[in-house]
Amino acid sequence: MTLTERPGIVADGGSSRSMTHCRCIGETTGAAPCPIGLPTWLTCRDIVDHMDAGLAVIRDGVVLCVNRGFARLARRKPDHLVGRHLDALFLEDDRAALVQALQTAVTVPETSPDPTDRENEAPERLPSVFRLRRLDRDTAVSVTMQMVRLTPIRPEDTETPMVLVALNNATRETEMAQALRDSEARYRGLFEHALEGIYQTTPTGQYITVNPAMARILGFERPEDLIAARDDIGQQTYLDPDVRHRFTDMIVTDGVVEHFEAQVLRKDGSVIWVTENARCVRDQNGEIVAYEGTMANITERKQADADLHLMAKVVNSVHEGIVIIDRDCLIWGANEAYQRMTGYDAADLLSRPARLTTPELHEPDFEAAILEEVERSGHWVGEVWGQRRNAPPFPMEMSVSAVRDRKGDLTHYVSACTDITKRKRDEEHIRFQANYDMLTHLPNRYLIMDRLEQAILKARRDGTRVCVLFLDLDRFKNINDLYGHAAGDEILKLVARRLRQVVRMSDTVGRLAGDEFIVALTDVASGDIGDQVAEKIIEVLSEAFLILDAELFCLPSIGVTYFPDQADTVEELLRNADIAMYHAKHMGDRRFVAYSEDMAQRSIEMMNLENDLRHALNRNELELHYQPKVAGSRHHVVGVEALIRWRHPRRGLVGPGEFVPLAEDSGLIIPIGRWTLATACEQYMRWRAQGIAPPSISVNVSMRQFTDSSLLESVREVLDRTGVPAGCLDLEITESVMTGDVERAVATLNALKALGVTLSIDDFGTGYSSLNYLKTFPIDTLKIDQTFVRDVSHDTKDAAIVTTIVTLARNLGFNVVAEGVESQEQLDFLLASDCGLFQGYFVSRPLAAADFTLFLQTCQTDRQHAQA
Repeated sequence: MTLTERPGIVADGGSSRSMTHCRCIGETTGAAPCPIGLPTWLTCRDIVDHMDAGLAVIRDGVVLCVNRGFARLARRKPDHLVGRHLDALFLEDDRAALVQALQTAVTVPETSPDPTDRENEAPERLPSVFRLRRLDRDTAVSVTMQMVRLTPIRPEDTETPMVLVALNNATRETEMAQALRDSEARYRGLFEHALEGIYQTTPTGQYITVNPAMARILGFERPEDLIAARDDIGQQTYLDPDVRHRFTDMIVTDGVVEHFEAQVLRKDGSVIWVTENARCVRDQNGEIVAYEGTMANITERKQADADLHLMAKVVNSVHEGIVIIDRDCLIWGANEAYQRMTGYDAADLLSRPARLTTPELHEPDFEAAILEEVERSGHWVGEVWGQRRNAPPFPMEMSVSAVRDRKGDLTHYVSACTDITKRKRDEEHIRFQANYDMLTHLPNRYLIMDRLEQAILKARRDGTRVCVLFLDLDRFKNINDLYGHAAGDEILKLVARRLRQVVRMSDTVGRLAGDEFIVALTDVASGDIGDQVAEKIIEVLSEAFLILDAELFCLPSIGVTYFPDQADTVEELLRNADIAMYHAKHMGDRRFVAYSEDMAQRSIEMMNLENDLRHALNRNELELHYQPKVAGSRHHVVGVEALIRWRHPRRGLVGPGEFVPLAEDSGLIIPIGRWTLATACEQYMRWRAQGIAPPSISVNVSMRQFTDSSLLESVREVLDRTGVPAGCLDLEITESVMTGDVERAVATLNALKALGVTLSIDDFGTGYSSLNYLKTFPIDTLKIDQTFVRDVSHDTKDAAIVTTIVTLARNLGFNVVAEGVESQEQLDFLLASDCGLFQGYFVSRPLAAADFTLFLQTCQTDRQHAQA
């Protein structure tokens, strides 16, 4: 069927507009001329057949007519196409869509609505791509299809509308579209799945596009979240906003930024390192419209770099020398410690044959044997002699380890070397310390015990004896306290030197501890050889020690014992010698004592006495007795001295001469001294309340108390608490304070004087006094020791000493008190010598507090009667 078979049909649009108002005719006989002026020989059919597009008229899905273009696309003759269903000409997969397209074309309104009526506007008819099946049914051509409903000329035509279908070959366009889609898919795949972050930002610092990797780098789940959250990259992304400014300056200036490293903030606030490569995008006018680039998280690399840098610093900082040797035994590297240790610079070592040891001091092929061991077992360690440039060899501890690759093949050796010169010296020093005293270089207790063991074994074998002398230096602690430990150490070294001078080379002189020394005499025959050596020791130690421009004396107390006479073991020898020394220390002028059996019992008694003394204060066993100081022949009481006594629960009243030395040695003198001061002041205030108190009360201060840092505070506290006027308290000190640290002693005395108390020097003339100190110390009174007063009536020397002391005191402005006055003759001499103050048994023995109260009351009554 051709178009001429259906007169009255006109085109409604599209490419068929060329047939508008042209009647479709099959023959030219009787035809009217063409209204558009075409030649009579050129028909609409000719025009349609010469079009490249394939045209077909369809009704109810059936092809009514086609042009040659349609036949060419389908590779069929026109008569093979007319009468067939259009969808049968296409691939089966496209038929449903094609039928739907035909239905849509049929239902389109015949006339277009009002262009201003947007709500009723017909849907846009866009061309679709379908696959037209070729004649051979094996191939297909992609075509674009446009369908247009043909409007009938006669309104009364009620048949199904015809549809004009226009086909164009779309194979090239389809291939190009598919290639574009494939390209876009590949780009999208790269963009979406790239491991590096990809971004595009505005010049003002807002993200335009980012890929998922970029979102993950900055801690976001989706790119959209990152774009929404970060609207100011400089402030929100970069840890330091100035870094973003540097980034933009570089990209604006150079157009690109390469390997730009910075620290950025992730969503959770953590900081990471990133590297960026970016370029700027400009428009046709050269204006920057965007930045685009990539970002990678290099935090791990940065940490690895930092770790490597740290490891390099560690290797160069360690004390051990480290040298790396390659498989060919050439030095590959050496740290700074190894260079310092050996004296060789890196230039002297690198790529040179390794020489880890001093060949002359080791066996041939020693190093080769080490490397063979390392290759076999993986490790070697030992002590060797290291080689040092322009210096003698040195002891070195060296370890060598194997370095292997992943295959297990040995590639390098690593040697760690330590200079153990100091350690070797220290080991020798430790061995010396283990056996010798570091101060005096004498054998210590350990070596003494060992040598005594050997001496006893030899004595048993040879039938000889061993003598042990135990020495303790008297007043050594005072020297330490007054002159300092440096002076004490110097004394000990001088004592050691002098002791070595009086014994044989085969004998041993050792230091046990502190100021205790041991002299061990071996191969001793019968007789008192120990006493003879003790006398020599006392003789050499009696000479003054010149320390700090002062002459100091430090005599020993010596205990002597023998093996096998008094002891069978080393422990017994030392114990017995110690006991004998203790007795010698408390025997006055007798400087050495040989051990006897009864000494052990006496030592136990003294130990028990010391233990009892430690509880005496808490058990209220201590008490004070008081002795008056009087003036002139009328015995007017001008003062009272407090004297301590110990009422022992078993032994009765114990005098101070027996327990005060124990208190001094044990340190108990400090709390006992505080108790004495407080008790004396409290008693004085009771007498004052009764109106019978003498003008002053004296309290003794021992050397140990005087050097105690709490003395001043103790005196101040007692005065404040008891209310005793400071001028009524007299503190008696021994002149031994003059032999100590003079500056400190003067400072202490001045501080006490500042409190208002008076100061007296007790037992003057018996110590190591210096007249120069008398003018320096703020002293009020000198007390003449009773040893000079005792024989003053018949010993001209004592008389001269007393007279001299009295004259000296008067000339220096001091008061003078004589102690131990027991007879009228002594008193008459003192009065004649202008010494009007005295105390002693001639007036009164020391009395308990209650008895002394009666004494004071009697003196007051007698004075009142005398005045009456």
